[in-house]
Amino acid sequence: MPVRHHLRRHDERRDHDDGCRARTRTHPFALRTVPAERGPRSSRDRLHVPIRCLGSRQRAARPRPLLPERDDHRAPSRRDPRPPFCTHRLVSVSRRMLKSVVAAGAIVLLGVFVPTVPASADVNDFSFVSFHGEYELGRDDDGHSTLDVVETLVAEFPETDQNRGIRRELVDTYDGHPTDLVVESVTDENGVARAFETESDDGIEILTIAADDYVHGEQTYVITYSQRNVTRYFENTDADEFYWDTNGTAWEQPFGEVSATIVLADGLSDALTGRAAAAFGLEGESKPVDIEQTDTGFEVSQSDLTAGENLSFAIGFEAGTFTPRDGSFGAAPWPALGLGGAVLAVLTAIGAFILRRRRLGDAPGRGVIVPEYVPPKDTGILLSSVVSGRSTHTVAAEVLALAVDGRVRIVEVGETAVTKKPRFELEYVDVDQPGGATERRRRPAGSDTATPDDREFLHALFGSTLTPGERRSLAKADSKVATRLAEVQKKVTAAATERGYRRPYPGGPVAAVIGGAVVAAGIAFVFSIMSLAQAYGGAWPVVTLIVGIVSLIVAVIAIARVPLEAPGVELRDYLKGLDEYIRLAEADRLAYLQSPKGADRTPIPTDDREAVLRLTERLLPWAVLFGREKEWTEELGRAYAESGVQPLWYTGTHPFNGAIFAASIGSITTSVSSTYSSSSGGSAGGVSSGGGGGGGGGGGV
Repeated sequence: MPVRHHLRRHDERRDHDDGCRARTRTHPFALRTVPAERGPRSSRDRLHVPIRCLGSRQRAARPRPLLPERDDHRAPSRRDPRPPFCTHRLVSVSRRMLKSVVAAGAIVLLGVFVPTVPASADVNDFSFVSFHGEYELGRDDDGHSTLDVVETLVAEFPETDQNRGIRRELVDTYDGHPTDLVVESVTDENGVARAFETESDDGIEILTIAADDYVHGEQTYVITYSQRNVTRYFENTDADEFYWDTNGTAWEQPFGEVSATIVLADGLSDALTGRAAAAFGLEGESKPVDIEQTDTGFEVSQSDLTAGENLSFAIGFEAGTFTPRDGSFGAAPWPALGLGGAVLAVLTAIGAFILRRRRLGDAPGRGVIVPEYVPPKDTGILLSSVVSGRSTHTVAAEVLALAVDGRVRIVEVGETAVTKKPRFELEYVDVDQPGGATERRRRPAGSDTATPDDREFLHALFGSTLTPGERRSLAKADSKVATRLAEVQKKVTAAATERGYRRPYPGGPVAAVIGGAVVAAGIAFVFSIMSLAQAYGGAWPVVTLIVGIVSLIVAVIAIARVPLEAPGVELRDYLKGLDEYIRLAEADRLAYLQSPKGADRTPIPTDDREAVLRLTERLLPWAVLFGREKEWTEELGRAYAESGVQPLWYTGTHPFNGAIFAASIGSITTSVSSTYSSSSGGSAGGVSSGGGGGGGGGGGV
């Protein structure tokens, strides 16, 4: 005989999990088994159970397509009488009649030859005759709960070509841990296999069961799957519970009947507490349902469930009936590997610091950085960029250095059609060839001569044969030139070691440290992710993961450098001083030049505008190298304007203007960089729909 249950409202309730993960909360309703002769219910009969919700996966019901409205076309009215002797009116009316006839004919033709467009079919516009779930609850050798499920869904599809099958969403987590869901088979009512595909999405296993052709009428789908660790213990009730959803709350289809048969394995019936309850409704609702105990377990059913309604049940067992899942860090099959990888990663980071100190340290420098206001002697842009580690604007700085030195001329040749930005070309000027004396006299006073690296750069830019007057466009990318320029930079990098600026790189020890750090961090990463995915260890997998990754980054940063010899350190410090001078404000630079220390280093009269201009001009490529071209070009433009002279290495399309010149230099830097730079509990009641494990939802396909 069915056991009657009574309903009582409970005050406590937490918001259900928006991520659809199992959570523990106090049920909004407390159901309990009460004999007819019992008096008032007591609070001891309430049972707190786990809640498994799928409310966030529910989709709003799609509106049914509207039937196309019928158009009522009426024949145009004729106007009578017409004046018998008004010819222009007769012609006008005749034209109107002709247009009406043509329009009517077009409508008729469209009606004949254009097929009627049917309302769009919604794959979720069908219903289920029934859902029956058979749940066989058992225990493994370690006492963990096991569940074998056979679901039988009978769908009623329309006779139109709308559906190829159904989609079933199975919940594969419970109480915050995975349930090791395994889908064993999908068949029809006769045991004939049906084709299906699976995919995982945030704790949901989605089964798409679809045929190649459309299906019509009643179709039966039998889904067999298994899960583990589907029960849990509650301290407030001192009981283990199997609290489960059947069809789930995420369906857009109604069910004619939903039923469940719970089969208990040997020994479990003796552990029952005598408390069992069931309810149905939308997410969070608790409409009581009779649950009947049988010789093998329980049975429960409910008819006429609307879209989104679910049937849930809860069965109580004595505490200790099931062994709870151990989610501690040590319970994972790989805790030592994840922790060991993190420890090894830390050791490799320490080894990287030791290697840096012993083999990758620079020679001692002078310690104090003094501002320098002239470029380094016998050292060009290319080598300086390698020693200083500033390679972002190397090509642009080298082009400007060759221009200021009189080796090339920058020529503005118009503007782009779309962006209206100026276009530039580089013109080779050979001051060492006969006929180049004029250009030599026009070079800035005191400018440096070209270094071997500069000549290599010129050949890479203009080719093996340098022809005066030859031009190279900065508006069009040239991959061949970019490749040659990259090769020049590689040669200069290697030459820095050959010339004694850099120490030979200890490749073997560095490779060993980096390799060890990568392996250690990889081990920590893989096994930490596996522990997190299987809900082992709480926050420990996150700690080992972070430690492994941070240790790898620290190790790479510690040894990702090439040590400098004494000449390299001297050049590096000199470049720092030059950068310091360029960084100073104009007034501070003039004050430094007038100071005894500045005057002793290179005597330049500060009242000589042309001398100051030439100094500012010579430092332009270095300002570009240091990334300070904007401020420096503006100052250089003002210096040209105040001196009344124009740069000999730059030719524009308009009369010289300092502000326009500064903007043009910025455009040149951008053009060169972009064109030639290399890419560097409810058993005692309180069952609510959607509150248990399992359930899920689905739809049509």
